[in-house]
Amino acid sequence: MDLDTKLFLGKVLGEIYRTQKHMEGVVLPVGDAEIFGLLNGIEEVVDKEIPNTEYISNQKIKDMDSILRQIETKDEGLTEFKGYRDIERDLEEKGINRGEAITILTYFKVKNYYYNIIKKMDSSDSPCECRRFEICDSQK
Repeated sequence: MDLDTKLFLGKVLGEIYRTQKHMEGVVLPVGDAEIFGLLNGIEEVVDKEIPNTEYISNQKIKDMDSILRQIETKDEGLTEFKGYRDIERDLEEKGINRGEAITILTYFKVKNYYYNIIKKMDSSDSPCECRRFEICDSQK
C-alpha cells in the first residue's frame, strides 16, 4: 500500500474513532492521542493502527483448501494426520508462509471448515502458534 493511501485510511479511521467517541456506550480501542495521530497523519500512529496491509489471495485460499481436502478425502488421511508440520512443506511449496497459514486456518475454523483437521493441529506435531486458531475479541 502506498503512503498516500495509508495516510488517507488513517484519517478515515481517525474520523470513525472521533465520531464513535461521542456516542454513548461505545468503548474505543484507542485514546485521544491515537485519534489525533490518525487525523493528523502521525506515521507512528498510522503504522500501529493499520499494521497489516497485506492480503491473502484467493489462490492461497484455494491452495490451502486443496491441501486440507486431500487429508479429508484420503483413506486414513485424518488418522495419519498428526499436526501442522505434516502440511508445512506443501504450504511452503504453494507460497503460503506460516503467518498466512495461521490466518487462513483461523478463517476456516470460524467458518467451520475442516473442523476435525484443525482440531488435530492442537498437538505436539504443530508449532505452538499453529495449535489453536482463535480470533481475539477485537477481530470479531
